Amino acid sequence: MNPITMDNYGEILRECGFITIIPKYLIRYHTMVRSRTLKQLKKEGLIDGDLQLKDKLEQCFDNWPSSHKLSQDFDEMSTSILTIRMYILEKYLNWKLNVSTEEFQKYCKHYLPLKHKPMQDIQEAISIAETDIGFTQETVRRNGFVISSDPVNTRLILDNIPTIAGQDIREAIKIEPAILKNNYNGLLQIRSILEEYRISAEAQRNCLKIYCMCPETVRERLEELVQLKEYQMLKSNPRVLSMVVHKKKMLSRLTKMNAANKQCYSLNHLISSKKVFNNYIGNFGSKACGRDIAILISTCLQSSINTSSSASAISSKTTAASIVKRLKKHKFWLHTALSVIDDNIKFLQKWFQNEVIFNNCHLLLYPGFDIQQHIEFFLGMRNSNGFKQETIPLDSSYNNIRYGKLTDDQILALTLYEIEKKYHFSGDGIWSKQDPCRTESQLS
Repeated sequence: MNPITMDNYGEILRECGFITIIPKYLIRYHTMVRSRTLKQLKKEGLIDGDLQLKDKLEQCFDNWPSSHKLSQDFDEMSTSILTIRMYILEKYLNWKLNVSTEEFQKYCKHYLPLKHKPMQDIQEAISIAETDIGFTQETVRRNGFVISSDPVNTRLILDNIPTIAGQDIREAIKIEPAILKNNYNGLLQIRSILEEYRISAEAQRNCLKIYCMCPETVRERLEELVQLKEYQMLKSNPRVLSMVVHKKKMLSRLTKMNAANKQCYSLNHLISSKKVFNNYIGNFGSKACGRDIAILISTCLQSSINTSSSASAISSKTTAASIVKRLKKHKFWLHTALSVIDDNIKFLQKWFQNEVIFNNCHLLLYPGFDIQQHIEFFLGMRNSNGFKQETIPLDSSYNNIRYGKLTDDQILALTLYEIEKKYHFSGDGIWSKQDPCRTESQLS
């Protein structure tokens, strides 16, 4: 028996008028409150023979008007302490929070500590929730675990963790009340783990459920996920922690998508509802999420796009919006897998500055082999001032190009031109090399 449980049991026995409280009673607590009747307890001298338990328990709650204390006589020959405690608690919550009988029964079923929580702790938990955190009556009633939360733990969290995920702890709890289910030390450990894995405050704010998990589970899942290419691609996404929270579902869906040859997917497909995923997996072709594409490109290129001057710095949001605006000009921009874009960025960064890649971001939508073939050719021609032997068919008008004068921007533009001209600059047909399902979708 842990110390908190032992303390709760002792406090409940004190509230119920036990004359003395010894370790034997704590060990046999459930027998005392569930199995023994009031008559038996009085006969054994454990509680005063004249004690009116209902009245004594009602006195545990402050400011409870007598007019709302419904009278009911209990047969001491057949009534246990637990029966009376639950009756009093239900009536109090009905007055305090308008909790219905059905809601109270759900609380008792789903939040087992409620049955064995001292009345004083319940009253204090509600008081902290309403006056300190700022929960409305409806919020407390909708989240029954708040009523059974440990006020000492809640106070530790509020007093010693001023911020979480870069925002005030009270605001975070309002957004995700289930944080109160976790203990104080657990929250500190989770925050430390997320810092260790360099999870941004924005990502934490987008998935506060991470703070409702066990610290050991968070670490275990992150250790496994960092080995996945999908996580590496999406780790800069503000919703990346959803992959940690829904790890089992995500891995299962990745397996199904690979079996269905679905290369284009978004983070939403990995964590969305079953209905959304089934629609995606059952339809011809596949699409990525434009927002995920923009975030991937902008975060990979952001550091070099921004300058040291705050006046000219481009925010991440603005950059993502700019990328979407550019890419939307291409009618098939959503039909490129995130993995292809990620590989293309890594390849181009070996040769070009991020700002140059940003200016020619349409090129990221194309098969990596075609890009590499043309880039290596044009770079070779520039470095040899045009004397490199041609290895790919080019437009005859290129004979007059002064290759040694080509800029990085011009090389990427020429690469895009050479790839697209085979398809009459429509973009159609290029991705058939990457995903056969996409061709079938376009023909249907």
